[in-house]
Amino acid sequence: MFKELLEQIKYHDTIILLRHIFPDYDAIGSQMGLASFIQDNFTDKKVLIGGKLPLEYETIGKSDRLSARDFKGALVIITDTATKARIDVENQDFLKSASMVFKIDHHINEEHYGDFEIVDPTYPATCELLTKLFAESKLIFSRLTAFCLFHGLVTDTGRFMYRSVSARTFEMAAILLKNGADFKKAYENIYQIDAKLMYLKGYILSNFKITENQVAYIVITQAILQKFQIDNPHQVALWVNILGELKAAKMWLFFVETSDHIRVEFRSNSISVREMAVQFNGGGHQTAAGARLKTLNECQKVVEFCDLMVKKSLL
Repeated sequence: MFKELLEQIKYHDTIILLRHIFPDYDAIGSQMGLASFIQDNFTDKKVLIGGKLPLEYETIGKSDRLSARDFKGALVIITDTATKARIDVENQDFLKSASMVFKIDHHINEEHYGDFEIVDPTYPATCELLTKLFAESKLIFSRLTAFCLFHGLVTDTGRFMYRSVSARTFEMAAILLKNGADFKKAYENIYQIDAKLMYLKGYILSNFKITENQVAYIVITQAILQKFQIDNPHQVALWVNILGELKAAKMWLFFVETSDHIRVEFRSNSISVREMAVQFNGGGHQTAAGARLKTLNECQKVVEFCDLMVKKSLL
């Protein structure tokens, strides 16, 4: 199917790259890595990168302001996005004028929204999947492409600590390093933070709670974010694995209040959290999932439900 994608890239003059809303480094890394790969190997193509790009991700790329006109007759490639509703595009109707939509993802394939797709949930990161495809293509695999992909590989594997990591994961990491990925700079981009974020991290470590059945969690309200002068609540939500460092934790949850909803992140080393997220209109992977709530009052219901599920799993 990757050969088909290459043929479509050759055929189309304009290629638009999209990914999911509230992006993480796997979304950004796969999008930017694919852009670099196309630009290196198909130099006559116009490559546009869509989606709102938070400031902290500008270390690996920039996005373009897209209009309906850009999509007309274009090839649209969407990475790391399980469902159409989660595509970061200003207007879903823009996609209707595209010549073709191609989906590349590693989530469980809940919705077949593309004309073509490369979806493989055995990969812990879309960036790992793209690394495999790029390496096997024997085309130009530049230092910049490898650098972008390394960000997603590191973060979506939890620094290579998640259960989904395999020997193949390390083989792909080796390929990225051999192709020039600056892993030191990547780790600086991902994990170095400024003082106000460090203070918030201290607050989290001092104020998290843990249930009777070892579910660790914290609720971070807008008031807390304002106290620490944090502008991007979605960046904070991705810190969920701070609580995973607690030895006793069977599961850990982050509740972060945004301007219009409560973002919930579910994590576990062994217990499936995807089914729990689905109960609250969310989804994701077996040990990493997410959901949205309407009000802070719902947070305790989620905690109690997860605590009960952990208790049942231990029987």
